[in-house]
Amino acid sequence: MKKRYQGDGFDVTEEDGVYRMSWEQGPFGVIKEYEISKENFEKAMKSAEDAYEVSVYAATGSWPSSEEEKLEEARNLIRKLPGLLLKNPDNQKLFSQEELEELMKKAKGKDTNTHLS
Repeated sequence: MKKRYQGDGFDVTEEDGVYRMSWEQGPFGVIKEYEISKENFEKAMKSAEDAYEVSVYAATGSWPSSEEEKLEEARNLIRKLPGLLLKNPDNQKLFSQEELEELMKKAKGKDTNTHLS
């Protein structure tokens, strides 16, 4: 017997112990369906944030980055392109005072190129 569970913007069906999560994707609202584990089904039913994480994992095979991971990715990009500290001073808040001073020296020097090569 097929069981259906509704979440906020997604459905999960369970049949013979196999869970499939589905939701509308793209500009035409095409329904996409992905097999998920029972553990991920239980996680998806806890909250909208958990459901989002499970849907990203189901569609891509990777969990979404945490906020700290996103910040570290931004810091790594700015370390490569320190001129971004001058273009957007809010980026300066991402670094300790010591590291910021070193990066600002580079940004104000000849390494002000902010384009990826």
